[in-house]
Amino acid sequence: MTKHEIDPEQEQREEAIEVDVERLDSDDFGGQGTNLGRALGPVLAGFIIDVIDFATFGAIGLYLGFLMGAPAGWYLARAFGLSRRQSLYAALACGAYCTIPVTSPIPVAMLLGVWARARQEG
Repeated sequence: MTKHEIDPEQEQREEAIEVDVERLDSDDFGGQGTNLGRALGPVLAGFIIDVIDFATFGAIGLYLGFLMGAPAGWYLARAFGLSRRQSLYAALACGAYCTIPVTSPIPVAMLLGVWARARQEG
């Protein structure tokens, strides 16, 4: 038997493998496609920003607050499907929020997320 001939026993051993592929819509990014993602998304986004704000408490926030808050704000805004311009505004606001020293004890970002979610319902 030559190199290019197919062995009949090997041909019988080979089976076809079927694969099902499910494409995700762009709306599913960030878990927003599920009911739970739509319900808790704004609240969790605010919580993430508040955790970053708390982590940059005090003098370290003046140096690292903007550098940590702005990228997180950009990512979360894009995850919620905001345009590039709106995401830029959100990133600037999150960066400024994480830089201001007196905002750490008050979860303003999470409260804004709760307020935004309540407005979506009504």
